[in-house]
Amino acid sequence: MPFRHWNFRSCLLKDNIHKVRKRNNMGKLKWRIILVIALWLVFCGMASAVELHVGSGQTYSTIRGAVDVAGDGDVIIVHAGSYTEHVSVAKRLTLLGEGADVVTVTAAVTSEHIFYVAADYVNISGFTVTGATGYYSISGIYLDNVEHCNISDNNASNNDYGIYLQHSSSNTLENNTVNSNDHCGIRMSSSDNNNLANNTASDNSCGIYQVDSSSNVLTENIANSNNNYGIYLQHSSSNTLENNTVNSNNDSGIYLYYYSSNNNIIGNTASNNSDNDEGIGIYVGYSDNNNLEKNTMNLNNYGIHLHYSRNNDITCNLVHKNSDSGFCLTDSSTDNIIEHNNIVENGNYNSTSGGWEWDFYNDQGCIVEARNNYWGTPDNDIVDASIYDDDESTNVYRLVRFYPPAGEPVPCAPIPIPELHGDVNHDGKLSTTDAVLALQMAVGGIDTDLAADMNSDGKITSLDALMILQAAAENI
Repeated sequence: MPFRHWNFRSCLLKDNIHKVRKRNNMGKLKWRIILVIALWLVFCGMASAVELHVGSGQTYSTIRGAVDVAGDGDVIIVHAGSYTEHVSVAKRLTLLGEGADVVTVTAAVTSEHIFYVAADYVNISGFTVTGATGYYSISGIYLDNVEHCNISDNNASNNDYGIYLQHSSSNTLENNTVNSNDHCGIRMSSSDNNNLANNTASDNSCGIYQVDSSSNVLTENIANSNNNYGIYLQHSSSNTLENNTVNSNNDSGIYLYYYSSNNNIIGNTASNNSDNDEGIGIYVGYSDNNNLEKNTMNLNNYGIHLHYSRNNDITCNLVHKNSDSGFCLTDSSTDNIIEHNNIVENGNYNSTSGGWEWDFYNDQGCIVEARNNYWGTPDNDIVDASIYDDDESTNVYRLVRFYPPAGEPVPCAPIPIPELHGDVNHDGKLSTTDAVLALQMAVGGIDTDLAADMNSDGKITSLDALMILQAAAENI
Protein backbone atom coordinates (compact mmCIF):
# COMPACT_ATOMS: atom_id res chain seq x y z
CA MET A 1 0.00 0.00 0.00
CA PRO A 2 2.65 2.56 0.79
CA PHE A 3 4.28 1.81 -2.53
CA ARG A 4 1.01 2.27 -4.45
CA HIS A 5 0.22 5.45 -2.53
CA TRP A 6 3.60 6.87 -3.48
CA ASN A 7 3.02 5.98 -7.12
CA PHE A 8 -0.34 7.81 -7.09
CA ARG A 9 1.32 10.96 -5.84
CA SER A 10 4.00 10.63 -8.47
CA CYS A 11 1.38 10.48 -11.18
CA LEU A 12 -0.34 13.56 -9.80
CA LEU A 13 2.96 15.42 -9.75
CA LYS A 14 3.72 14.51 -13.36
CA ASP A 15 0.24 15.59 -14.41
CA ASN A 16 0.63 18.96 -12.71
CA ILE A 17 4.03 19.52 -14.28
CA HIS A 18 2.55 18.76 -17.69
CA LYS A 19 -0.25 21.29 -17.11
CA VAL A 20 2.20 23.97 -15.98
CA ARG A 21 4.39 23.41 -19.02
CA LYS A 22 1.34 23.61 -21.24
CA ARG A 23 0.30 26.88 -19.65
CA ASN A 24 3.87 28.24 -20.03
CA ASN A 25 3.95 27.26 -23.67
CA MET A 26 0.60 28.95 -24.19
CA GLY A 27 2.00 32.06 -22.49
CA LYS A 28 5.04 32.09 -24.73
CA LEU A 29 2.83 31.63 -27.77
CA LYS A 30 0.65 34.48 -26.59
CA TRP A 31 3.63 36.86 -26.31
CA ARG A 32 4.92 35.75 -29.70
CA ILE A 33 1.57 36.59 -31.25
CA ILE A 34 1.57 39.99 -29.54
CA LEU A 35 5.10 40.69 -30.81
CA VAL A 36 4.16 39.75 -34.37
CA ILE A 37 1.08 41.99 -34.22
CA ALA A 38 3.15 44.89 -32.84
CA LEU A 39 5.75 44.53 -35.59
CA TRP A 40 2.98 44.34 -38.17
CA LEU A 41 1.43 47.52 -36.81
CA VAL A 42 4.81 49.32 -36.89
CA PHE A 43 5.40 48.14 -40.43
CA CYS A 44 1.94 49.20 -41.50
CA GLY A 45 2.44 52.58 -39.83
CA MET A 46 5.68 53.08 -41.72
CA ALA A 47 4.20 51.88 -44.94
CA SER A 48 1.23 54.19 -44.57
CA ALA A 49 3.39 57.34 -44.87
CA VAL A 50 2.69 58.77 -48.31
CA GLU A 51 4.08 61.42 -50.62
CA LEU A 52 1.88 64.34 -51.58
CA HIS A 53 2.93 66.41 -54.58
CA VAL A 54 2.33 70.14 -54.94
CA GLY A 55 2.72 72.20 -58.09
CA SER A 56 1.52 72.80 -61.60
CA GLY A 57 -0.06 69.60 -62.90
CA GLN A 58 0.26 67.89 -59.50
CA THR A 59 -2.47 66.63 -57.17
CA TYR A 60 -2.33 69.77 -55.05
CA SER A 61 -1.91 73.32 -56.26
CA THR A 62 -1.06 74.81 -52.84
CA ILE A 63 1.23 73.72 -50.04
CA ARG A 64 -1.47 74.49 -47.50
CA GLY A 65 -3.92 72.24 -49.30
CA ALA A 66 -1.51 69.31 -49.09
CA VAL A 67 -0.75 69.99 -45.42
CA ASP A 68 -4.46 70.03 -44.56
CA VAL A 69 -5.02 66.46 -45.82
CA ALA A 70 -1.64 64.99 -44.84
CA GLY A 71 -1.18 62.69 -41.87
CA ASP A 72 1.67 62.41 -39.39
CA GLY A 73 4.82 61.17 -41.08
CA ASP A 74 3.78 62.13 -44.60
CA VAL A 75 6.16 63.81 -47.05
CA ILE A 76 5.03 66.81 -49.07
CA ILE A 77 7.10 67.42 -52.18
CA VAL A 78 6.79 70.92 -53.60
CA HIS A 79 7.79 71.23 -57.24
CA ALA A 80 9.40 74.23 -58.89
CA GLY A 81 7.26 77.32 -58.99
CA SER A 82 6.08 80.40 -57.14
CA TYR A 83 3.50 80.11 -54.37
CA THR A 84 1.73 82.91 -52.50
CA GLU A 85 0.40 81.62 -49.20
CA HIS A 86 0.86 81.01 -45.48
CA VAL A 87 1.35 77.48 -44.19
CA SER A 88 0.60 76.35 -40.64
CA VAL A 89 2.19 73.01 -39.79
CA ALA A 90 0.69 71.30 -36.73
CA LYS A 91 1.54 67.72 -37.75
CA ARG A 92 4.75 65.71 -37.93
CA LEU A 93 5.50 66.35 -41.61
CA THR A 94 8.39 66.71 -44.01
CA LEU A 95 8.06 69.61 -46.46
CA LEU A 96 10.59 69.18 -49.22
CA GLY A 97 11.02 71.83 -51.90
CA GLU A 98 12.87 71.01 -55.09
CA GLY A 99 15.37 73.72 -54.19
CA ALA A 100 15.49 77.25 -52.84
CA ASP A 101 16.56 78.43 -56.29
CA VAL A 102 13.37 77.15 -57.95
CA VAL A 103 10.70 77.13 -55.20
CA THR A 104 9.62 80.53 -53.84
CA VAL A 105 6.89 81.06 -51.26
CA THR A 106 5.82 84.69 -50.90
CA ALA A 107 3.68 86.00 -48.05
CA ALA A 108 0.05 86.48 -49.08
CA VAL A 109 -0.17 89.24 -46.47
CA THR A 110 2.88 90.82 -44.88
CA SER A 111 1.63 90.48 -41.30
CA GLU A 112 1.72 86.66 -41.07
CA HIS A 113 4.51 84.11 -40.88
CA ILE A 114 5.02 82.17 -44.09
CA PHE A 115 5.77 78.82 -42.42
CA TYR A 116 4.37 78.58 -38.88
CA VAL A 117 5.53 75.37 -37.16
CA ALA A 118 3.59 74.16 -34.12
CA ALA A 119 4.50 70.44 -34.07
CA ASP A 120 7.61 68.48 -33.14
CA TYR A 121 9.67 66.57 -35.71
CA VAL A 122 8.86 68.82 -38.65
CA ASN A 123 11.39 69.06 -41.50
CA ILE A 124 11.43 72.01 -43.90
CA SER A 125 14.03 72.30 -46.65
CA GLY A 126 14.51 73.60 -50.16
CA PHE A 127 12.44 76.81 -50.09
CA THR A 128 12.88 80.53 -50.58
CA VAL A 129 10.50 82.35 -48.23
CA THR A 130 10.10 86.09 -48.58
CA GLY A 131 7.80 89.04 -47.99
CA ALA A 132 6.81 88.53 -44.34
CA THR A 133 7.69 92.11 -43.46
CA GLY A 134 4.84 93.05 -41.14
CA TYR A 135 5.03 94.12 -37.53
CA TYR A 136 7.69 92.98 -35.09
CA SER A 137 8.60 89.25 -35.05
CA ILE A 138 6.88 88.27 -38.30
CA SER A 139 9.13 85.68 -39.91
CA GLY A 140 9.78 83.61 -42.96
CA ILE A 141 9.92 80.46 -40.80
CA TYR A 142 8.61 80.57 -37.21
CA LEU A 143 9.03 77.71 -34.72
CA ASP A 144 6.66 77.99 -31.75
CA ASN A 145 7.27 75.77 -28.70
CA VAL A 146 8.53 72.79 -30.69
CA GLU A 147 11.39 70.30 -30.55
CA HIS A 148 13.42 68.12 -32.91
CA CYS A 149 12.65 70.07 -36.07
CA ASN A 150 15.11 70.35 -38.94
CA ILE A 151 15.22 73.55 -40.99
CA SER A 152 17.83 73.27 -43.73
CA ASP A 153 18.84 74.53 -47.16
CA ASN A 154 16.33 77.37 -47.19
CA ASN A 155 16.62 81.02 -48.19
CA ALA A 156 14.68 83.17 -45.72
CA SER A 157 15.45 86.68 -46.92
CA ASN A 158 13.64 90.03 -47.13
CA ASN A 159 11.36 89.38 -44.15
CA ASP A 160 11.13 91.01 -40.73
CA TYR A 161 13.00 87.99 -39.33
CA GLY A 162 14.35 85.19 -41.45
CA ILE A 163 14.00 82.28 -39.00
CA TYR A 164 12.59 82.74 -35.49
CA LEU A 165 12.61 80.20 -32.63
CA GLN A 166 10.31 80.92 -29.68
CA HIS A 167 10.41 78.51 -26.69
CA SER A 168 11.80 75.89 -29.07
CA SER A 169 14.61 73.52 -28.18
CA SER A 170 16.69 70.68 -29.63
CA ASN A 171 16.19 71.81 -33.22
CA THR A 172 18.70 71.94 -36.09
CA LEU A 173 19.16 74.91 -38.43
CA GLU A 174 21.67 74.11 -41.14
CA ASN A 175 22.80 75.53 -44.49
CA ASN A 176 20.21 78.29 -44.54
CA THR A 177 20.67 81.73 -46.10
CA VAL A 178 19.01 84.53 -44.12
CA ASN A 179 19.93 87.85 -45.70
CA SER A 180 18.46 91.36 -45.91
CA ASN A 181 15.85 90.91 -43.19
CA ASP A 182 14.61 94.03 -41.39
CA HIS A 183 15.58 92.75 -37.95
CA CYS A 184 17.63 89.57 -37.61
CA GLY A 185 18.52 86.72 -39.87
CA ILE A 186 18.01 84.17 -37.08
CA ARG A 187 16.53 84.84 -33.64
CA MET A 188 16.24 82.45 -30.70
CA SER A 189 14.15 83.49 -27.70
CA SER A 190 13.93 81.20 -24.64
CA SER A 191 15.21 78.38 -26.83
CA ASP A 192 17.86 75.92 -25.64
CA ASN A 193 19.99 73.07 -26.99
CA ASN A 194 19.65 74.04 -30.64
CA ASN A 195 22.30 73.40 -33.26
CA LEU A 196 23.05 76.11 -35.85
CA ALA A 197 25.63 75.19 -38.48
CA ASN A 198 26.78 76.61 -41.81
CA ASN A 199 24.13 79.31 -42.01
CA THR A 200 24.79 82.63 -43.76
CA ALA A 201 23.26 85.72 -42.14
CA SER A 202 24.29 88.94 -43.87
CA ASP A 203 22.91 92.43 -44.50
CA ASN A 204 20.37 92.19 -41.67
CA SER A 205 20.03 94.49 -38.68
CA CYS A 206 21.62 91.62 -36.73
CA GLY A 207 22.91 88.35 -38.10
CA ILE A 208 22.17 85.82 -35.33
CA TYR A 209 20.47 87.01 -32.13
CA GLN A 210 19.63 85.00 -29.04
CA VAL A 211 18.07 86.09 -25.76
CA ASP A 212 17.34 83.99 -22.65
CA SER A 213 18.67 80.98 -24.54
CA SER A 214 21.27 78.53 -23.30
CA SER A 215 23.30 75.49 -24.34
CA ASN A 216 23.04 76.23 -28.06
CA VAL A 217 25.88 75.33 -30.42
CA LEU A 218 26.75 77.71 -33.27
CA THR A 219 29.42 76.40 -35.62
CA GLU A 220 30.83 77.62 -38.93
CA ASN A 221 28.15 80.23 -39.52
CA ILE A 222 28.86 83.41 -41.50
CA ALA A 223 27.39 86.63 -40.12
CA ASN A 224 28.92 89.45 -42.16
CA SER A 225 27.95 93.00 -43.15
CA ASN A 226 25.05 93.39 -40.75
CA ASN A 227 23.95 96.86 -39.63
CA ASN A 228 24.67 96.13 -35.97
CA TYR A 229 26.02 92.80 -34.76
CA GLY A 230 27.19 89.59 -36.33
CA ILE A 231 26.24 87.33 -33.39
CA TYR A 232 24.50 88.77 -30.32
CA LEU A 233 23.83 87.01 -27.00
CA GLN A 234 21.82 88.55 -24.17
CA HIS A 235 21.13 86.80 -20.88
CA SER A 236 22.27 83.59 -22.55
CA SER A 237 24.70 81.17 -20.93
CA SER A 238 26.56 77.92 -21.58
CA ASN A 239 26.51 78.35 -25.36
CA THR A 240 29.30 77.35 -27.74
CA LEU A 241 30.30 79.64 -30.61
CA GLU A 242 32.99 77.92 -32.65
CA ASN A 243 34.63 78.66 -36.01
CA ASN A 244 32.14 81.34 -37.00
CA THR A 245 33.04 84.27 -39.28
CA VAL A 246 31.73 87.69 -38.22
CA ASN A 247 33.27 90.33 -40.46
CA SER A 248 32.42 93.86 -41.63
CA ASN A 249 29.51 94.42 -39.25
CA ASN A 250 28.79 98.03 -38.34
CA ASP A 251 28.98 97.49 -34.59
CA SER A 252 30.53 94.29 -33.28
CA GLY A 253 31.39 90.85 -34.54
CA ILE A 254 30.37 88.93 -31.39
CA TYR A 255 28.49 90.71 -28.59
CA LEU A 256 27.96 89.07 -25.18
CA TYR A 257 25.73 91.18 -22.98
CA TYR A 258 23.95 91.22 -19.63
CA TYR A 259 24.59 87.99 -17.76
CA SER A 260 25.73 86.01 -20.74
CA SER A 261 28.10 83.79 -18.83
CA ASN A 262 29.90 80.44 -19.08
CA ASN A 263 29.98 80.60 -22.87
CA ASN A 264 32.76 79.08 -24.98
CA ILE A 265 33.90 81.40 -27.78
CA ILE A 266 36.45 79.40 -29.74
CA GLY A 267 38.19 79.79 -33.09
CA ASN A 268 36.04 82.60 -34.47
CA THR A 269 37.23 85.28 -36.90
CA ALA A 270 36.09 88.87 -36.29
CA SER A 271 37.55 91.37 -38.74
CA ASN A 272 36.76 94.81 -40.15
CA ASN A 273 33.92 95.50 -37.71
CA SER A 274 33.68 99.28 -37.39
CA ASP A 275 31.14 102.05 -36.99
CA ASN A 276 32.25 105.61 -36.23
CA ASP A 277 35.34 104.30 -34.44
CA GLU A 278 33.33 102.03 -32.13
CA GLY A 279 33.44 98.68 -33.94
CA ILE A 280 34.57 95.75 -31.79
CA GLY A 281 35.73 92.25 -32.64
CA ILE A 282 34.37 90.65 -29.45
CA TYR A 283 32.52 92.61 -26.76
CA VAL A 284 31.85 91.19 -23.29
CA GLY A 285 29.58 93.38 -21.15
CA TYR A 286 28.22 92.56 -17.67
CA SER A 287 29.10 88.91 -18.29
CA ASP A 288 31.39 86.61 -16.33
CA ASN A 289 33.17 83.27 -16.59
CA ASN A 290 33.35 83.09 -20.37
CA ASN A 291 36.12 81.32 -22.27
CA LEU A 292 37.60 83.16 -25.27
CA GLU A 293 40.15 80.99 -27.02
CA LYS A 294 41.92 80.82 -30.40
CA ASN A 295 39.90 83.68 -31.89
CA THR A 296 41.25 86.17 -34.44
CA MET A 297 40.35 89.85 -34.00
CA ASN A 298 41.95 92.14 -36.53
CA LEU A 299 41.25 95.35 -38.41
CA ASN A 300 38.44 96.37 -36.05
CA ASN A 301 38.41 99.58 -34.02
CA TYR A 302 38.85 97.47 -30.88
CA GLY A 303 39.89 93.83 -30.76
CA ILE A 304 38.39 92.77 -27.41
CA HIS A 305 36.42 95.05 -25.09
CA LEU A 306 35.53 93.97 -21.54
CA HIS A 307 33.05 96.14 -19.65
CA TYR A 308 32.13 95.27 -16.07
CA SER A 309 32.98 91.64 -16.76
CA ARG A 310 34.92 89.36 -14.46
CA ASN A 311 36.62 85.98 -14.28
CA ASN A 312 36.78 85.51 -18.03
CA ASP A 313 39.50 83.28 -19.46
CA ILE A 314 41.07 84.95 -22.52
CA THR A 315 43.89 82.82 -23.90
CA CYS A 316 45.54 81.91 -27.19
CA ASN A 317 43.90 84.65 -29.28
CA LEU A 318 45.30 86.83 -32.05
CA VAL A 319 44.59 90.54 -31.53
CA HIS A 320 46.18 92.29 -34.48
CA LYS A 321 46.05 95.65 -36.25
CA ASN A 322 42.92 97.01 -34.59
CA SER A 323 42.89 100.75 -35.17
CA ASP A 324 42.13 102.08 -31.67
CA SER A 325 43.32 99.36 -29.31
CA GLY A 326 43.78 95.63 -29.11
CA PHE A 327 42.35 95.14 -25.62
CA CYS A 328 40.13 97.68 -23.88
CA LEU A 329 39.03 97.14 -20.27
CA THR A 330 36.50 99.45 -18.62
CA ASP A 331 34.50 99.75 -15.40
CA SER A 332 35.55 97.03 -12.95
CA SER A 333 36.57 94.26 -15.33
CA THR A 334 38.63 92.35 -12.78
CA ASP A 335 40.08 88.90 -12.15
CA ASN A 336 40.24 88.00 -15.82
CA ILE A 337 42.92 85.64 -17.11
CA ILE A 338 44.64 87.29 -20.09
CA GLU A 339 47.64 85.27 -21.20
CA HIS A 340 49.28 83.47 -24.12
CA ASN A 341 47.78 85.85 -26.67
CA ASN A 342 49.48 87.42 -29.68
CA ILE A 343 48.78 91.16 -29.26
CA VAL A 344 50.49 92.89 -32.15
CA GLU A 345 50.43 96.31 -33.87
CA ASN A 346 47.19 97.71 -32.48
CA GLY A 347 46.51 101.45 -32.49
CA ASN A 348 49.01 103.91 -33.91
CA TYR A 349 52.76 103.47 -34.06
CA ASN A 350 54.79 105.93 -32.01
CA SER A 351 58.14 106.34 -33.73
CA THR A 352 59.62 107.98 -30.62
CA SER A 353 58.81 105.24 -28.11
CA GLY A 354 58.61 102.41 -30.62
CA GLY A 355 55.31 101.40 -29.04
CA TRP A 356 51.82 100.96 -30.43
CA GLU A 357 49.16 103.20 -28.91
CA TRP A 358 47.42 101.18 -27.86
CA ASP A 359 47.97 97.42 -27.81
CA PHE A 360 46.29 97.38 -24.39
CA TYR A 361 44.09 100.11 -22.87
CA ASN A 362 43.18 99.81 -19.19
CA ASP A 363 40.56 102.51 -18.67
CA GLN A 364 39.45 101.52 -15.16
CA GLY A 365 40.70 101.73 -11.60
CA CYS A 366 41.71 98.07 -11.35
CA ILE A 367 45.04 96.30 -11.69
CA VAL A 368 45.13 93.84 -14.59
CA GLU A 369 47.25 90.71 -14.98
CA ALA A 370 48.31 90.22 -18.61
CA ARG A 371 51.39 88.04 -18.49
CA ASN A 372 53.02 85.70 -21.01
CA ASN A 373 51.55 87.47 -24.02
CA TYR A 374 53.49 88.25 -27.19
CA TRP A 375 53.54 91.97 -28.04
CA GLY A 376 55.53 91.90 -31.28
CA THR A 377 58.83 92.55 -29.50
CA PRO A 378 60.88 91.15 -26.61
CA ASP A 379 61.79 94.71 -25.53
CA ASN A 380 60.05 95.42 -22.21
CA ASP A 381 60.30 99.18 -22.67
CA ILE A 382 58.51 99.02 -26.02
CA VAL A 383 55.87 96.71 -24.55
CA ASP A 384 55.34 99.13 -21.67
CA ALA A 385 55.03 102.01 -24.15
CA SER A 386 52.26 100.06 -25.91
CA ILE A 387 50.12 99.78 -22.77
CA TYR A 388 47.87 102.52 -21.40
CA ASP A 389 47.86 102.13 -17.63
CA ASP A 390 49.09 103.96 -14.53
CA ASP A 391 52.01 105.56 -16.41
CA GLU A 392 49.60 107.47 -18.64
CA SER A 393 47.05 108.43 -15.97
CA THR A 394 46.94 109.72 -12.41
CA ASN A 395 45.35 106.49 -11.17
CA VAL A 396 48.02 104.10 -9.85
CA TYR A 397 45.49 101.28 -9.79
CA ARG A 398 45.38 101.15 -13.58
CA LEU A 399 48.59 99.14 -13.62
CA VAL A 400 48.86 96.35 -16.21
CA ARG A 401 51.29 93.64 -15.11
CA PHE A 402 52.64 92.29 -18.37
CA TYR A 403 55.95 90.81 -17.21
CA PRO A 404 57.18 88.39 -18.37
CA PRO A 405 56.16 88.90 -21.99
CA ALA A 406 56.60 86.09 -24.50
CA GLY A 407 59.72 86.55 -26.61
CA GLU A 408 58.14 85.20 -29.79
CA PRO A 409 54.66 84.53 -31.15
CA VAL A 410 52.67 82.22 -28.91
CA PRO A 411 52.13 78.92 -30.80
CA CYS A 412 48.72 78.14 -29.27
CA ALA A 413 47.28 81.33 -30.81
CA PRO A 414 46.82 82.20 -34.49
CA ILE A 415 50.04 83.71 -35.87
CA PRO A 416 50.04 87.14 -37.52
CA ILE A 417 50.50 86.74 -41.27
CA PRO A 418 53.32 88.94 -42.56
CA GLU A 419 51.83 91.69 -44.68
CA LEU A 420 53.00 92.80 -48.08
CA HIS A 421 55.32 95.77 -47.59
CA GLY A 422 53.63 98.85 -48.99
CA ASP A 423 50.11 97.41 -48.95
CA VAL A 424 48.69 100.33 -47.00
CA ASN A 425 45.02 99.64 -47.73
CA HIS A 426 45.49 95.92 -46.94
CA ASP A 427 43.93 94.60 -50.14
CA GLY A 428 46.75 92.14 -50.84
CA LYS A 429 48.41 94.07 -53.68
CA LEU A 430 50.45 97.20 -54.36
CA SER A 431 48.82 100.02 -56.28
CA THR A 432 48.92 103.78 -56.80
CA THR A 433 46.29 104.02 -54.05
CA ASP A 434 48.86 102.73 -51.55
CA ALA A 435 51.38 105.32 -52.76
CA VAL A 436 48.85 108.14 -52.33
CA LEU A 437 48.04 106.97 -48.79
CA ALA A 438 51.74 106.79 -47.94
CA LEU A 439 52.24 110.35 -49.20
CA GLN A 440 49.34 111.53 -47.04
CA MET A 441 51.00 109.88 -44.04
CA ALA A 442 54.28 111.59 -44.90
CA VAL A 443 52.71 115.04 -44.72
CA GLY A 444 50.73 114.20 -41.58
CA GLY A 445 47.36 114.09 -43.25
CA ILE A 446 46.37 110.65 -41.91
CA ASP A 447 47.55 108.30 -39.16
CA THR A 448 50.78 106.41 -39.70
CA ASP A 449 50.73 102.75 -40.73
CA LEU A 450 54.12 101.03 -40.77
CA ALA A 451 52.99 98.96 -43.74
CA ALA A 452 54.06 102.05 -45.73
CA ASP A 453 57.58 102.03 -44.27
CA MET A 454 59.33 100.58 -47.31
CA ASN A 455 62.90 101.29 -46.20
CA SER A 456 62.28 100.17 -42.58
CA ASP A 457 63.59 103.34 -40.96
CA GLY A 458 60.63 103.63 -38.56
CA LYS A 459 59.02 106.62 -40.28
CA ILE A 460 56.97 107.41 -43.36
CA THR A 461 58.38 109.85 -45.92
CA SER A 462 57.84 110.76 -49.55
CA LEU A 463 60.62 108.28 -50.36
CA ASP A 464 58.41 105.44 -49.11
CA ALA A 465 55.57 106.67 -51.32
CA LEU A 466 57.91 106.73 -54.31
CA MET A 467 59.15 103.20 -53.57
CA ILE A 468 55.56 101.94 -53.36
CA LEU A 469 54.74 103.60 -56.68
CA GLN A 470 57.77 101.98 -58.33
CA ALA A 471 56.90 98.56 -56.90
CA ALA A 472 53.31 98.93 -58.07
CA ALA A 473 54.48 99.79 -61.59
CA GLU A 474 56.61 96.64 -61.68
CA ASN A 475 53.58 94.53 -60.80
CA ILE A 476 51.41 95.96 -63.58
